[in-house]
Amino acid sequence: MEVTPDGDVFPALAWSQRAAGAGGDGLVAVVATDVPPGAALRARVQTPGLHADAVAVAGSVGGAVTLRPRLVWDAAQMAALHEPRPQRLRVVLETGDWHETRELDVRLHPLDEAAYFVRDGGAHVDLSWIFAGYVDPFSPAVDALLADARKLDPMFDSTAADAPRRHLRAIWQALAARGVRYDAADPALARGPSVWSQRVRSPVRVLRERRANCIDGSVLIASVLERLGLSARIALVPRHAFVGYRGSGGSVWLETTLLGSAGFDAALRAGEARWRKSASRFDGRHAPDYALIDVGTARAYGIIPIGAALRAAEQSPESAAASATVR
Repeated sequence: MEVTPDGDVFPALAWSQRAAGAGGDGLVAVVATDVPPGAALRARVQTPGLHADAVAVAGSVGGAVTLRPRLVWDAAQMAALHEPRPQRLRVVLETGDWHETRELDVRLHPLDEAAYFVRDGGAHVDLSWIFAGYVDPFSPAVDALLADARKLDPMFDSTAADAPRRHLRAIWQALAARGVRYDAADPALARGPSVWSQRVRSPVRVLRERRANCIDGSVLIASVLERLGLSARIALVPRHAFVGYRGSGGSVWLETTLLGSAGFDAALRAGEARWRKSASRFDGRHAPDYALIDVGTARAYGIIPIGAALRAAEQSPESAAASATVR
């Protein structure tokens, strides 16, 4: 049995991806060797936190076979998990009258932990798209901020050429009015050598706690930008993130560390200065320190909001991973 990455299980990687047919998401693979020709093979994975056993089936196979069951996690149990925990995966492999059981100890990580880069020997996988999974345009927090912004700016719904910046200014003011401030605590949980990961507060949690580190603020503002139909982007630089959008006149960037301590214009100037300083390094050769996440592109590749998947799971746990959409 193979568990990616590095023997740890990050359900956020599954919850943020739209299911593709009946196949798995590649996080858990069951490898069988010396399978008799023409055999039908069935793998069943069991572990605490799953909505039901994860099952994968292959018919008329032989030799070496890899099965990738899709793990559908129980929404309530995942929402209640706040720290990584050790647990055991139990795999039952069956063909005809024969069956074999294997067990593997892994670490299960909470939904708010984003694994964004993995290195295995000389190979690496850039998973920075995971941050688009935390962008949630239909979060109740976005509804609340938009309502606040419309009260602060009676012309908020104007369609004038300067509307996007007007929207962003009103949202920045709404966050200040709610007392949301930058939290300088380091959200990183792991910085290699195998896995890079960090915590991400949901938009709802940011408003409730009235604090946001750089990635929290970037995810929240990107959520509002996506809701407004703008091309939201999140830029990752060493130990930092900032947010912006791509408009007809070029990119606009905000420095999220100024939440609660400076006005919109200062945040705009600082964000654009940060972008000019780092723009040349978003070339794919400087990961994981530098990454540019275009939320619209991530959606086109099947990355969905984790919050939307959780809301879908409240209605239909069996189909949540397959049916969740941006709305």
